[in-house]
Amino acid sequence: RGMHPPLTLENHPLCKDVVIALKRCHRDNPWARAWGACNEQKWALDDCLKKQKLFKFRANHAKAKAQQDRLRRRVEKYGHATTNGQFKG
Repeated sequence: RGMHPPLTLENHPLCKDVVIALKRCHRDNPWARAWGACNEQKWALDDCLKKQKLFKFRANHAKAKAQQDRLRRRVEKYGHATTNGQFKG
């Protein structure tokens, strides 16, 4: 398991509680964290970040699919498409 991204609450809204728990552990155990005092919180954060990444991926995929469908309907309606910025059809 590698390093985590910067832990700002704005960037990780789904993992807010886990981020706070890890930061609190780091604050309360400044030296012991080097020997694994905060491993449980770190593992929970890793799991949460994976879930958040999957959630974002699914949302972005659904948005892209909707845009593709909208473009496909437009091409069917107007009977043309673009290639390199030039209309054809």
